[in-house]
Amino acid sequence: MVEEGRQAEHNNDWPPKEENKSFYKDIADKLRHIEDSGDRDTIRKVTNIWRHEYQKHIGIGKRVFIVGNGGSCAISEHISTDLNKRCKVKALTLSNNSLLTALTNDYTQEHALVEWMKMNNFSKTDFLVGISSSGLSKNILFALEHASDCLALTFSIFGMNGLEPFPRHSHDHSYIHIDSFNYGVIELTSEIILHGIVEDLVIE
Repeated sequence: MVEEGRQAEHNNDWPPKEENKSFYKDIADKLRHIEDSGDRDTIRKVTNIWRHEYQKHIGIGKRVFIVGNGGSCAISEHISTDLNKRCKVKALTLSNNSLLTALTNDYTQEHALVEWMKMNNFSKTDFLVGISSSGLSKNILFALEHASDCLALTFSIFGMNGLEPFPRHSHDHSYIHIDSFNYGVIELTSEIILHGIVEDLVIE
């Protein structure tokens, strides 16, 4: 083990590259920007909507749907679990692999999430969160469009070249853009944003 450690010191990956050292600083900078900008008001808006209209709701409707691909899907599962368990907010995400592949096979990957929303009778009393590191994922954009067609509220978190999907009626649709092209920075910042909302809603 000692010899392996010494060898690592002499290969091309040692010491760590300078650009890797900025990773944590980049995340801190993105969070600082959110705290000091209008994004903080967006987070407060979503938090208040979920607290007053979705928390402890009994009966049909008033559900939070969360969608994403890859790492963003993992974030969706994590936040959905916490909303249900810790916050008493009904939350759903498409984490059933057999159902996802069936919908993808029948309706294509681009429309699978919309069909899942239809299966669950998504309506104007529900709320959709869309997470996309690129901001260009068609299945996420189609899901957001379907939610808008249903007159439901939405919250989008996009990175890279993502643009606000509903700029003409932004009152109904909340949006945060993470100004980065690094997937790790975007994904971790997205999760921290949503985890911050969870922590404000915890009632366990």
